[in-house]
Amino acid sequence: MAPKISASVVERSQGFLEPGERVERVLLAQGGINPWAQVGFVVVGLIGVRAVAVAAGASGGVGALGGVLGALIGAVVAAALTTRRVLLATDRGLVVLEYGRFGGVKPTKVIARLPQGTKIGTLSGTWAQTELAGERLWVHKKWHGDAAVPAGRLG
Repeated sequence: MAPKISASVVERSQGFLEPGERVERVLLAQGGINPWAQVGFVVVGLIGVRAVAVAAGASGGVGALGGVLGALIGAVVAAALTTRRVLLATDRGLVVLEYGRFGGVKPTKVIARLPQGTKIGTLSGTWAQTELAGERLWVHKKWHGDAAVPAGRLG
């Protein structure tokens, strides 16, 4: 677990927890489009806008700038289609929080409070897919180890 990130997440999430509720584990996830599709949006923006600029007779420099702008547009569209979630394993259950799509990492609302012992499924690969609170989520491998501990809480 990334201690600095987890400590910030726990601190920012305090207002969404019940009085006296203690966070034991933090797991970051994302919903919306598949994370690999995000890369596709950037690549399509890069190649598409550059190709259009070159086909329109733009010089190499303008075409390259168009490619960079296209990639940026692709990244913004991908971010708009992605939801950010934080799963907090507490001493009372599993809390799923929504974080904003853009800007700072701050919780905006509680999506679900699930009972203690809720399983998130088997996590493997770079982006493991799971379903919680009726939403398909992807968890990056950086957070997979945290999902298994403590036993019976998240894993």
